[in-house]
Amino acid sequence: MPRVRARTRRVPTRARRVRAGVLIGVAVLAGAGIAAIDFAADASVVPEVATQVDPHNSDALTTLAETTANTDLDAAHGYALRAIASNPLDDRALVIAALARTSTNEIARADRLFGLVTTLTRRQPLAETWMFDLSATRGDYAGAIDHADAALRRHTAADTDLMPVMMRLTGTRAALPALARKLATMPPWRADFFQALGKSKAGDGLALIAALKQAGDHTAPVEVAAMASQQIAAGSTANARAVWRTGFGSPLPPLLSPNFESMVQYGDFGWTFGARGGAQIVARGDGARGHALEVQLSRTGKRPIPVAQQAMLLDRGGHRITFEGRSVGGGQSVASVVVRCAGTDQELGRAAVPAGEHWATGGFVFFVPAADCPIQKLVIEAAPNLTQSGSPTLVDTFRVE
Repeated sequence: MPRVRARTRRVPTRARRVRAGVLIGVAVLAGAGIAAIDFAADASVVPEVATQVDPHNSDALTTLAETTANTDLDAAHGYALRAIASNPLDDRALVIAALARTSTNEIARADRLFGLVTTLTRRQPLAETWMFDLSATRGDYAGAIDHADAALRRHTAADTDLMPVMMRLTGTRAALPALARKLATMPPWRADFFQALGKSKAGDGLALIAALKQAGDHTAPVEVAAMASQQIAAGSTANARAVWRTGFGSPLPPLLSPNFESMVQYGDFGWTFGARGGAQIVARGDGARGHALEVQLSRTGKRPIPVAQQAMLLDRGGHRITFEGRSVGGGQSVASVVVRCAGTDQELGRAAVPAGEHWATGGFVFFVPAADCPIQKLVIEAAPNLTQSGSPTLVDTFRVE
C-alpha cells in the first residue's frame, strides 16, 4: 500500500506533539496493507471471475481493490469507485478511495471520506487512526480519544502506532480530561495502555494520576506503579514519589518488600524472581518464625545468577543496606547481595550473605551517583557450582538507610 502523505494544513501548537506520531502510524498501516479489514466477499469465489459474472458485485470489487492497492493504487481506486457506485455504503471501498486521495494530496477529500467511514462503522482502524489525528489537530481531544478507543478495541497493527501517541497525550494538558474519562470506563486496552506507559519516557504520569482522580477513577496499584515507573523513565524520581504518594496515600518506602512475608509487588517494585530458579521461600528455621529465601548453587554457567531482585528509588549519596543470613548445615555461603544502577547495570556494592548455622547480620555501604542512576535494583545472586561449593543459604530482613 502506498504511503499516506502528511497533511498540508497548518498544525495548531497544541496538537503538534501528537500529530507527528499519528501520521507515522497511518503511513505504517498503509505500507503494510490493510490487514485489519474484514473481507466480506465469499472466499470460495475468485474476485476476478466474480466481477466478470457480475460486474456490479461490490464485495468482489472491493476485494480486488484491497489486493491491488499494494501494487497499483490507481487501479485499486478504480475498483473501489465501481464498488461504491454499486454500494455507496461500502466502508471497505471508501477506505481505498480515501487512501487514493492522500496519494494525490487531496487531504480535505480524504478527511471527508475517512469521516464518512467512521460514521458508517467503527470497525476500520485505519479510518479511526486518521480521524484521531484530524480531531487532535482541531483541538477536539474528546473526539480524538473516541477514535483511538475504536481503533484500539480492534487489536490490530494500529495498536503499535497509536499507543506511543497515547503516551504523549498524558503530557498534553488539554487532552488529559478526555483521556482520563475514557480510561475510567475500563476499556479493553486499559491494561495495555498502562503496561506501555510504565516503559515510556514520553508523557506525564504525575499529571495523569491527578486527572484520573478528578475523573473518579479507581486506579489499581499496578497502574500506580506504572505511572511511577514512567516518571522514573523520564528521569524524575521526585515526580515518581509524588505519583506513589498520590496513588497510595503514603510515601514509597526504600524497599517495598523488605522480607519474604506477605510480599507485595507492583511492577518492578517488590520482589521478582529469576526464570532460571535457584531459590525458594522456606521457613526461617533455627527457632525463628517466619520465612526466608533459600538460595542454592546455580547449576549452569561460571558467573553468579540473579535469583531475585526489586527496584529501589534512593536519593543520590551514601546509603547502607543490612540483611540477615545463615547457611543450611553451616557450610560456606552461596548467595550474595548486590546493589546496581538499573539502567547502566553499574555495580554500587556487594557482600556475601553470612554463613554459619545461626542467623547473623551482614551489609555494606554504597553510594548512589548523581547521574545515570535514577533507579537502583537490589539483587540476590546465586554462586555458580562450577567455581565453588557450599550449602544452601538463607537470606531475609533487608533494611536500607
